[in-house]
Amino acid sequence: MRNIYLLFAIISLFLCASGFSQDLHLAERSERIIIKKDSSFQTEVSIVFKKNENLRIYPIFYDTELEMVNDIELFEIKGKRLKKIKTKEIIEEDVKLDYITSKKVKSVLIPADKDISLKYTISCKELMYFTSLPFFSYNKIDTLLYHIEIPNDYRLSHSNIEEDSLSFYQIDSTKYDDKSIWKIKVSPKKVIPDPLQFFGIYKNIKVPLMRTLVYPNSYKNQPKKYLNDWYLDKLSTQTVLNTASLNKIDELTEGIQDKAKIINILYNYVRNNFKYVAIEIGMGAFVPSHVNEVFFNKQGDCKDLSNFLSEALKHKGIESTLALAATFDHVSDCDFPSLGSANHVICVAKIDGKKVLLDPTDSVHVEGTPVQSIQGRTILIVDPSGGEFYNVSPFAPESNEILYRFDLDLNSDKDVIEGSFKINYEGIAGNYLKRVMNTNKIKDNTEILKTYYEEIFGDQDISNISTLNEYKKLNFNGDISIKGKTFSDDNNKYLFFDFLPRLFETENRETLMSGTFLGNNFSKRVLLKITLDEQIEDFKPINHELEEEGVSLKFEITSISPKEIELKYNFVFDYVFIDSKNVDLTNKIITEYNSIINEPFVFKKSKD
Repeated sequence: MRNIYLLFAIISLFLCASGFSQDLHLAERSERIIIKKDSSFQTEVSIVFKKNENLRIYPIFYDTELEMVNDIELFEIKGKRLKKIKTKEIIEEDVKLDYITSKKVKSVLIPADKDISLKYTISCKELMYFTSLPFFSYNKIDTLLYHIEIPNDYRLSHSNIEEDSLSFYQIDSTKYDDKSIWKIKVSPKKVIPDPLQFFGIYKNIKVPLMRTLVYPNSYKNQPKKYLNDWYLDKLSTQTVLNTASLNKIDELTEGIQDKAKIINILYNYVRNNFKYVAIEIGMGAFVPSHVNEVFFNKQGDCKDLSNFLSEALKHKGIESTLALAATFDHVSDCDFPSLGSANHVICVAKIDGKKVLLDPTDSVHVEGTPVQSIQGRTILIVDPSGGEFYNVSPFAPESNEILYRFDLDLNSDKDVIEGSFKINYEGIAGNYLKRVMNTNKIKDNTEILKTYYEEIFGDQDISNISTLNEYKKLNFNGDISIKGKTFSDDNNKYLFFDFLPRLFETENRETLMSGTFLGNNFSKRVLLKITLDEQIEDFKPINHELEEEGVSLKFEITSISPKEIELKYNFVFDYVFIDSKNVDLTNKIITEYNSIINEPFVFKKSKD
């Protein structure tokens, strides 16, 4: 019976996560959050379920390292009265994911055909774990209520994101002799979750929530400094390198005085010799493991590897620290002092006052340039001076150039256009391919590249592809054979150019969705020359120019001789993330580009 209930719980949970499942309509969810003077807090949860003809399962997720769930009670609602009924806890089980090891779930069976109230309490011993209040739900909730009690020894700092997506939001605070009380009432936004969202991991979605930080009065109006000092204190016990670690660092940098070279050597040593393993255990989701443990095991997650790298650099006399960051697949930016604002940690070194960003989990990042996953976002650099919010510069699209060159010949008898191509990537434009090739265990990437570019060119045949991977550059050469793109009549020659590389190489959909992370902005140029097998009349250049805010496309076909046609387009896209502000203009320009290349171009045959 135990296994049947477990199976029922898991199936119901993941069906719910997929949006197919239980009809969970909550009339109300309220949380009374009581902050205690010993820097712990307690949350009293009350949920009102609307009557339903089916049994339902309600999962309660919690962190076993920091939280305790108690006093689970069910009540039947009879008018204004609550009648206690037997609580059926289905099961308590570990939630086993690769990088989440301390989560458990208690599943509660909600009776059918009754209005039900579920009450339970979650106690947490670490106040810094109170990071945010979600204003969204995976189930339909009519009303969401938060009641927060804060003793006068503490203050609440808060910041809302995506508040405009709420249909109703109300906040009020009252100060009493011994405490202040905050009351928040919301009509939450319903979202379709994936299973990871049950664990506070939000990928490529924008949802409304309040980021929170409760901090002592001694840090009056200095919440950033409080988070900074708290984090530095946690780091202080994780940083003393042992003899084995120091000897290895000295061996790697023996005889080298140039700080930039030392950074490069140690940065690549960590990236090439330490395995990235993300494990979240209680505060271990935020606080790194000890540097010597990381060195001994040769593995760790972003905070572990960054902390080891930072201490290695300090040993070599290079100023270095950690920074809390938020990548583009995180729900919020790290521009507010809360652990709920960050999902990533990087190392920040300084040479002559200049910040050098280092992300040991990014195998293709070049030190001294912005980190791709956090470009344009704010990081919180932690240091003894009180911490610093620092905006990571985005790349300019011109620095991420993609250049295609084609030299092709048309053979009407064989119905084929064939020849050679060269592709050059600069900046981070080729990072997607670099990562794909780096993770290929066989290390012969010919078949991977052949498949990739055949799809990019509309399923045309690619052969003899070769690679030249340079510092900050990536180059490919190859041959291409294009079939079925030309035909003639007595007067005209017709050419289709739908084999041209699409505008967005890593996205093969006809339209892009809000929430798509493209990885980088870029400037893309395509230069194509076709030598024909018969002469055509000279023609005026064929031009198409499209321009929107942050996006431009210039497309041109010209005659360079009676038998030669040159086609070129220049596409500049100055966005990294597809969101509600640019999704329409992005899809508009994709549609217009496709309409250009999907229609045949007509060239009059020369009568000479």
